[in-house]
Amino acid sequence: MFSLTDLCLNRVTEDPARCLRRADETHPALLRPANDAFVRCDVQTVHRDRWAAVEQSTSQARRRPKPEARPQLLATLAARGALVDGVLPPKFFEGLRVDTLSLAACRARAPFLMLAQAQSKTSETLSCLDLGSCLQLDDAALAIIVDACAATLKRLNLRDCRKLTDAAFSSLQAARVLEDIDVGGNFNMTIKGASSYVSATAKRKSTDDQKCLAGIAVGGLGCDDAFLTVLAKKVPQLRVFGGSYGLFSSSGFVSACASLKNLSDVRVQWTELFDDACLDALCGVGPIRCLDCLGTAVTVDGLSRFLSLKVHDDALGPQPARLLEYV
Repeated sequence: MFSLTDLCLNRVTEDPARCLRRADETHPALLRPANDAFVRCDVQTVHRDRWAAVEQSTSQARRRPKPEARPQLLATLAARGALVDGVLPPKFFEGLRVDTLSLAACRARAPFLMLAQAQSKTSETLSCLDLGSCLQLDDAALAIIVDACAATLKRLNLRDCRKLTDAAFSSLQAARVLEDIDVGGNFNMTIKGASSYVSATAKRKSTDDQKCLAGIAVGGLGCDDAFLTVLAKKVPQLRVFGGSYGLFSSSGFVSACASLKNLSDVRVQWTELFDDACLDALCGVGPIRCLDCLGTAVTVDGLSRFLSLKVHDDALGPQPARLLEYV
C-alpha cells in the first residue's frame, strides 16, 4: 500500500486502515486534508532536496543485485537429506559463480553431474568444495567434478565418501592448485594410495613451480611411519595434518616433526602410540593453533609441559603471540 519513500518520510498514518475508510478513497494518507488528525506531516512540509535524495536511494536499492541464494539452498537441502535425484533441474546450476560450495551429505548422484556440467560452461571460480558424507559419490563422478573446476579448486573435503577408492587419487592429480584435501573415513581407500598421491603431487608441482600440498587428512586409513616419512620428505611445508586412528609409532612421529616445522593444525585422536614424546616434538613446531589428541597415550604432565611452552612462559607470563586455540 505504501512505498518505502512514504515510510522514510513519516507520511503514513498511525492507522493505515483509515486510508480506505470510505469506498471512494484509494489514495495513501499523504493526500488527506491537512486538518486530518491522523496525518503526521503534510506533503508541502517535505523539502524538495530531501525528497529527491530519498527517491534516489530507494531506486539504487532496487537496482542493487540480490545476493546469490543458491549455495545456501543447496547446503540446506543436502544437510536435511532432501537433495535427491529429481529435486533440482539442471538449469538450477547454470551461471552459478561462487568460490565456496557445500553439498555435504547429498544423497543423490545427479547433482554432482549437473554441477560439473554447469561449471564446465562458465568461467571457473570454485575454490572450496565440501562433498563430505556423500555416499553416492563414486570415482567417476569425482573425476568429472575435478576436471570441471581443476584450475581453481584449492580445498576439497571428501570425508566419509564410502564409494571412493584409490582410483580417486588419480583424478585428484588434475587439480593442479589443490592445497588441502581430506579423505578421512573412506575405508575403500588405502594409505598406500594416499602416499602415492602425495609423492606424485609434490613432484608435479615442483616441476610446474606451483604451490605444494599444505594440508592432508587421512583419518582411519591407517597412517603409518612410511607415510609420515613421505610427508616429511615431499611436503615439508605441510601445515595441516589429520592422522586419527593412526598406526604410526612415537619415534616415527618425532622424526617427521624434525622436518615438518610449519605444522599448525594436528589431529591425531585415538592414535594409541601418540605419547608425551610426540608432544615434546611438537613443542619445537609451530605456531600450533589446534591439537586434538583425544584417546592417545598423552599424560597430564606431558600436556601441562606442552601448554606451558605454547601458551604460558614462567618468566614472561602469558604469551599472546603463541596462537594455540584448541586442545
